[in-house]
Amino acid sequence: MVRLVVSEGGDVGVDLAGRTFGRGAHVHPSARCVASAPKGLARSFKRPIAISGAALAASMVEAADRRVRGLLASAVRSKNVDVGAERAGRAYDDGKAHLLVVARDAQSAVSVGTVMHAIAKGGAVAWGTKVELGSLVRKSEVAVLGIVSQRIAAALRSAVTMANGVTDSGAPDREQRPNGTRRATATED
Repeated sequence: MVRLVVSEGGDVGVDLAGRTFGRGAHVHPSARCVASAPKGLARSFKRPIAISGAALAASMVEAADRRVRGLLASAVRSKNVDVGAERAGRAYDDGKAHLLVVARDAQSAVSVGTVMHAIAKGGAVAWGTKVELGSLVRKSEVAVLGIVSQRIAAALRSAVTMANGVTDSGAPDREQRPNGTRRATATED
């Protein structure tokens, strides 16, 4: 569930960290629930809400992006990150890294055996580009980051999963792959 905070003027804020003061409401991070959230918020808060479902979804994705950037920067500052597909993949296999963050444009990194293993076990999320990941670790491009801190890894997984849920078509028979493509699961004909 994602906490939303509504101002006196009816503006909606997304509180992913759970630190914003004020009365809030929670919405399930699915495209369908977010689309109907403004109507429910207006009813709950007994005042007009100044946001559409689409704008709320965009706001939630933007908030998730900010949260992911902040969490990754924190992992880098605290030296809780392994950089590069091979190093991060080995750290994941050794139990040192709790999550791999794979750039969406990192096709070749996804084919590295240890990274494929992490993806198969659900130990990876797709976020950003190689340039975006690289800028966080002061390199030109990085395809994979291994997150060593369990707390940061859990928060990253939560933020990325929320953003994917809000923008997903809602089809339960598909899953997101770290390279940004979609693949059918075994339940699809």
